Amino acid sequence: MFRGFSIQHGEILEELLAETAGSMVLKTDCSGFIEQASDSIERLGLRLSEMLFRPHLADLTSACHAEAIRAYHQDTIAGMSQIKRLEFPIILDGQEPVWYTLSLRPIAGASAGVKGALGLLRSVEGRRSLEDELSNASMTDAATGLANESAFRAMLAHHLQQESGGTVVIFELDRFPALKLRFGHAMANEMLWAFSRFLINVFPPDDILARLDTERFAVLAPGNDGETTLKHTQDALKTFVDLSAQSAQFDMRLTVSAGIADLHGHAENVLIQAERALVVARALGGNRAELRADVPRWQKSSHAVQ
Repeated sequence: MFRGFSIQHGEILEELLAETAGSMVLKTDCSGFIEQASDSIERLGLRLSEMLFRPHLADLTSACHAEAIRAYHQDTIAGMSQIKRLEFPIILDGQEPVWYTLSLRPIAGASAGVKGALGLLRSVEGRRSLEDELSNASMTDAATGLANESAFRAMLAHHLQQESGGTVVIFELDRFPALKLRFGHAMANEMLWAFSRFLINVFPPDDILARLDTERFAVLAPGNDGETTLKHTQDALKTFVDLSAQSAQFDMRLTVSAGIADLHGHAENVLIQAERALVVARALGGNRAELRADVPRWQKSSHAVQ
């Protein structure tokens, strides 16, 4: 008890703590079994007065977190704990996990020794949700909802480590700076958003889609070889041209160029190869797909979209 505080003051303090969003006060014995708790613990579905056997702290969570809780409680009782609080998910009665932080302090007995621990359980679900949102935001392109360049590079590097093959396609809207100058910033953003929706609809759900920068998009197609991806990309470009020609918003046809590279070596090298294929596609007039190989594909055959 704080100096100058009576038992009644302590009870009021416990109520105040319990009223704090998601907070619960509890007392354990030396083994970690919960002997007493504030009424707010009933939010977890625990009614101690109705229970024949008191639950252990470790019973509140999954097996993978239970051992950490046992160790934290044992170290607290022994006066050896090096941490002030422990964060873990509470999982009860088949409910969705809710994250809490547990703070424990030893309770001195009437004689020498410790008779248990006093703890505070405080919900951190709101903070974790916010952290998840911020994390998602840092990996997402705000204008299109696709992954951003940083996220795409990370996923590409991870996929290359699996050595399971695949291809990368980099798309670029042809003459986009001129389109932006002609139609304005707002309309240009609509074009980008519309193209991102188009990619989502024409590529399989397992493919990873991203926006790399202003007018460039990328697709990571796991498991597909270069020729398969080339054929799929050519079909996609033709479909896009047909759809843009039907749009009444523009009096000019929108086209896209694409560069394709197989997944081999380092992530940066893969992107460089796809970029080089894209440069070839644009140099040959755009509205076409090129697959990066030892011999430039323009020397072999044409892949322009009619």
